[in-house]
Amino acid sequence: MDNRRPLAKPDWLYRVILATLACVAAWLIAMPISPFVQQTTLNRFHLQTDSFAAWAIQAPIPAMYSFHNRYRIEAMPWDASPFLTARTGTLNHFPVRLTTFATDRLYLKEVDRRMITLRSDYRGRSLTTQWIATPHEDGGFVLTDEVLP
Repeated sequence: MDNRRPLAKPDWLYRVILATLACVAAWLIAMPISPFVQQTTLNRFHLQTDSFAAWAIQAPIPAMYSFHNRYRIEAMPWDASPFLTARTGTLNHFPVRLTTFATDRLYLKEVDRRMITLRSDYRGRSLTTQWIATPHEDGGFVLTDEVLP
């Protein structure tokens, strides 16, 4: 009498999850030493990737809390009012959050247009992006951006 059990089918979902975790771990381990990984992650944080696919494939990678992320919000045109001072701060999450549900959203509503400048630094590497936030009729904002050298 044969007591052997039939071989179980491979669990492909488990393998995909394990492979994803291994890729995320490898990316995070490479972060301090790889200029490519550093720049790619900075670009992701500033929404400056070459394509949506390049941004989306990084979705499982945690947002970087190790960057030094600073922002500045100021009136446009800059001579709009001497009483409207620039607002500055630091942030840990994606910068467009400033225009969606952060406390600074009300500050954006005070004038017609605002310039949002974000600078992120990591191990000698930095990226500065500016957005012009223009209020939209639906209550949101239209953002135009440019990467600064």
